[in-house]
Amino acid sequence: MTPRRIEILVLAANGNTNADIARQLWLSEETVKTHMRKIHEVLGARDRSNAVALGIIRGFVRPDQIDLRPAKRHAA
Repeated sequence: MTPRRIEILVLAANGNTNADIARQLWLSEETVKTHMRKIHEVLGARDRSNAVALGIIRGFVRPDQIDLRPAKRHAA
């Protein structure tokens, strides 16, 4: 797993969408999607949440890298 893919997985573990990740890392959304596909492939993950779980289990994502506070809700 490359450092960039680990960085993307950590951002995904924090609830960021592909668009959010693209903005934060100055990448195209398509590039983020490509990285996510490769992350799924390397980890053998079925979906995004499974990739995050496997990333934690295999030590790519540390628990202290995940913000567990509830997301702020926007007023409607």
